[in-house]
Amino acid sequence: MEKGQGMPAGFASPPYPGPAGIPYNGMPLPPNYESTPNQGGPVPGMYPPAPQYVQQGPGAPSPAVVTTVVMAPAFSDVSGQTVCPNCRQQIITTTEHKTGLLTWLICGVLTIFGCIFGCCLIPFCVDGCKDVEHRCPSCHHLIYVYKRI
Repeated sequence: MEKGQGMPAGFASPPYPGPAGIPYNGMPLPPNYESTPNQGGPVPGMYPPAPQYVQQGPGAPSPAVVTTVVMAPAFSDVSGQTVCPNCRQQIITTTEHKTGLLTWLICGVLTIFGCIFGCCLIPFCVDGCKDVEHRCPSCHHLIYVYKRI
């Protein structure tokens, strides 16, 4: 049917393919386009196939997928409750203070400001300046080191 014959004025030709798979509006067609109009459903090949579910037996539902999210506890300078990765027991960590970067940094700053007669060694006696090691009380495995800096 030619444009303008048998159709009311103002209507264009339908976008069905013309010669060589090119519709009348000049746009190329996708490779999975069918030249016949469908009956109201989606064009075959346009959407990915639906997932296939396999039943284990007569009337048996598909197995459920369980996702486990393990949250790491926020360790600080106090003991915390966790599961030991070595012995897999639910524990409360034991803590031990160790000399770290902050301790040495404070000692150096005190030395620069003139505290050279032993006062620069005070950070080595204060637990609040040291790093904290968290260990398992059962197997003594190192779990986490809380660093001040």
